[in-house]
Amino acid sequence: MRLPKIREIGEALRSFFSRAYTGKYFPVPEGFRGTPYYHEDDCVGCLACLEVCPARAIDYVDDKVKKLRTLTQHQELCINCQQCERACITEKGIILSKDYDTSTYDRTLGISQSNKALVICEDCGEVVGCVDHIKFLARKLGPLAFTNPTLLQARHDELNALEKETPSNSSHHRAAIHLKITCPACRRAILLREQW
Repeated sequence: MRLPKIREIGEALRSFFSRAYTGKYFPVPEGFRGTPYYHEDDCVGCLACLEVCPARAIDYVDDKVKKLRTLTQHQELCINCQQCERACITEKGIILSKDYDTSTYDRTLGISQSNKALVICEDCGEVVGCVDHIKFLARKLGPLAFTNPTLLQARHDELNALEKETPSNSSHHRAAIHLKITCPACRRAILLREQW
């Protein structure tokens, strides 16, 4: 084994006692695909990002008791393909960051979450959708939302046009049955019952 040269030892000592000269990263170029993260105000909880994620880096949990949907994006599984950002119906619910260095020793720091309130069917107790998603659809459809009773109620609720104590369970108000918030299966059963 040959001994190190005097010049190499001198360079090592100078490097050890001098300040670091590693510079910052280059500016992030346009079109850089960074790590996705949720914008709590713009995400509507529609699950479009989950449907298109090829790495299965996004999952969700619906808590029917708390009426809460939690979407979780795991950055350690993400392949930064940008499919979630492209599929977002609001175009701002999940976006890619411009952060170049996102490495960490703690995996819990590599998680982005969005919590959304759920709408539960009044008949069967199944999930109809997220409150923000239904309101987004009602706003997007405009006057066409009045053809769907659930979207109609969401639009009226947003405009504060309905009373809070709507007699939907009252037997003498036959038309009030249609004002219930129901899932598509229960809505179909109600309409078939009304026809026969």
